[in-house]
Amino acid sequence: MKKNFLLILSLSLNVILVAVIIYQIKFSSCAISDETVVEKENPLETANIVILGNSITYQGNWQEVLDRKDVFNGGKPGWTTEQLSWVIKNFITPYKPKLCFFTGGINDYTLGIPTERIYKNMCMVMDSIKNVGTSPVFQTPLYQRYNTKTNSELDKLNTDMEKFCAERGYDFVDLRPFLCRDGDIIDEYVQDDNTHLQPEAYPQWAKAIQPIIKKYNL
Repeated sequence: MKKNFLLILSLSLNVILVAVIIYQIKFSSCAISDETVVEKENPLETANIVILGNSITYQGNWQEVLDRKDVFNGGKPGWTTEQLSWVIKNFITPYKPKLCFFTGGINDYTLGIPTERIYKNMCMVMDSIKNVGTSPVFQTPLYQRYNTKTNSELDKLNTDMEKFCAERGYDFVDLRPFLCRDGDIIDEYVQDDNTHLQPEAYPQWAKAIQPIIKKYNL
């Protein structure tokens, strides 16, 4: 009798333990899922402009350099172009902004993703932005200092994206004349990792996109 009681008690405890573990796993999954959509300057009452990109975008103080309070920083450090399509529903759809400036690609190249695939991902992101009622603006990804191989691929990618934007009627902003020279990024604008930007670079970036903002009467 005592053995049966102990067996039942043991089974009951095991069931409780399994239930706790399952709950913790589900809770952790939700926490991770929520973390993927945490953004830098949320919440905003109004966002007429979204800047979508990777860590290079994330590190920009867009409200300061553009001198306005309706700019949403949609930078996601470490994310690829395909991953950036995942947050359109979080970063763009809720605000219904007039414009979304998009760039990316450096993380893709770091992971060995080919240019052809990056191009398809970028086209998909641009079309997805348009499909939710926001005007997409493509910004050319910037060079990595001294990385001639990747920079050459970036030139091909930017050429293809310029053609794609022309076909779709999307706006295209070439950041290279503002931040690059002779096929490389200007030394004073890049950090020691040869990829991320110095704070001094972002006013130049803002200067490059101001004509588009004025075009849409923002």
